[in-house]
Amino acid sequence: MNRVVAVVGGGISGLAAARVLAGASPVSRELRDSSDREDARRDTEVILLESDDRFGGKILSGEFRGRPVDFGPDNFLTRNASAAELCGQLGLGDELVAPATSSASVVARGRLRPLPAGLILGLPPDLVALARSRIVSGRGLARAALDLLALGPPISASSLGLPPQDHAAGRTEKGATAARDPGGPEWSAASILGTRLGRELVERLVDPLLGGINAGGLDQLSLVVVAPQVATALAGHRSVTRALRLLSRNTPRPTPGAGTKTRPFFLGMRGGLGRMVDALVADVQNRGAQLRTGTAVTALRLVKDRYELETTGGTIVADGVVMAASGYVAARLLVDSAPVAAAELGSVPHSSIALVTLAWPSAAIAGLPAGSGFLTPRREGRIVTGCTFLSAKWPYTASPGEVVVRASTGRYGDERPSSMSDEDLVQAVLKDLRELIGTSTPPLSSLVQRWPRAFPQYLPGHLRKIERAQAALAELPALGLAGPSLGGIGIPACLTTGERAALEVRGRLSR
Repeated sequence: MNRVVAVVGGGISGLAAARVLAGASPVSRELRDSSDREDARRDTEVILLESDDRFGGKILSGEFRGRPVDFGPDNFLTRNASAAELCGQLGLGDELVAPATSSASVVARGRLRPLPAGLILGLPPDLVALARSRIVSGRGLARAALDLLALGPPISASSLGLPPQDHAAGRTEKGATAARDPGGPEWSAASILGTRLGRELVERLVDPLLGGINAGGLDQLSLVVVAPQVATALAGHRSVTRALRLLSRNTPRPTPGAGTKTRPFFLGMRGGLGRMVDALVADVQNRGAQLRTGTAVTALRLVKDRYELETTGGTIVADGVVMAASGYVAARLLVDSAPVAAAELGSVPHSSIALVTLAWPSAAIAGLPAGSGFLTPRREGRIVTGCTFLSAKWPYTASPGEVVVRASTGRYGDERPSSMSDEDLVQAVLKDLRELIGTSTPPLSSLVQRWPRAFPQYLPGHLRKIERAQAALAELPALGLAGPSLGGIGIPACLTTGERAALEVRGRLSR
């Protein structure tokens, strides 16, 4: 008798989970050894349920003025190689492309200023490069330089959201004493970094980048979730700058002339990342899984050791479930069978964003700054949180003689875009762009793409919250959790959560 596993949510996490459940080996390097590759699980019936009329979640490609454009993420990080590996397995490896330009600017002190070289997620290990950028004032630079004096106690692991233990052992700067972490509450990223580097540097440089990636603010984000490598590097150190320099030195790099090819930090895809979703959907279907769009799950009940899923297309009885929907959707479905997990997941706040894509004749923006775009600090109060010069970053997105840009709006605590009509939002964006890039010519075309409740906010204590939810779900038979609510919004991170949940459910069904 075949076992049935239902995957709730057809974004990248749900698709990755369905693919592994249908017999594929994980693409996430950390999970490959735990997968029984030869067992194709032909005795498992996989049903993927998506309430929308398409798969892919926030990965959405389309046409704008006859050219392919992404209306969601347009690239992914390669530090976690899972997304690039998946594209290779799907036959799309040769279609991956690096951005034509990777430099960017930030709005600072009345103008766009290029970001200094060598930043680590917005944090500057090189204060000389920071000074040359003139992003912070002389006073702000002097305050950041005080960090080199390593005043005050070491940064505790618990304040970073790491388990209290001897993280400092063997990694403190010269002369420091490795002390036992006393424990205590987790601090926000802004509190940790601002105490060492000063508030101005954090607000003008780190928050626009690290906070902007997560559509939030560092004063309400957990550093260990949004920058885990940095958080681990800081534990036990008195100086953020010295810890970053040590991290930079210890990060492996390919040896020139050794026959290795350096992979770009980011990769996109010719024609848009939607092609990856299309290929992934076809792959999952070819493996025998059932894929259903327009099928919302309205209720989930545990009946003995099986699950009954009420959907808009009828009732499904499953032996296992991968919950790959948004945290607030999962909370609603789990409220009866796992109230503790539902409470934890339901308490994760989300922010909404809207992307505005615009096109002009090239002559209308003759002075477009170099690079791929710019970021806007929250302290500026502008509606545009960042802007990507799509035609510079991805030349295939624009016709000859045209410039295409995409402005991002909305972040946690700023709901102005949600209250505006599309027309009013476009006008508000144009006002900011006139002042920042100097165009007064009306655009040839505009398009608004809204993403309501799209970005989970990783408040301090988020990982402990997820641990409590996972512990509660462990009491249920064969139910796994996946998606960005766990921590990490990028495509590779979402792929990994989906594959891990699939392996967990598959393993529990085998017991």
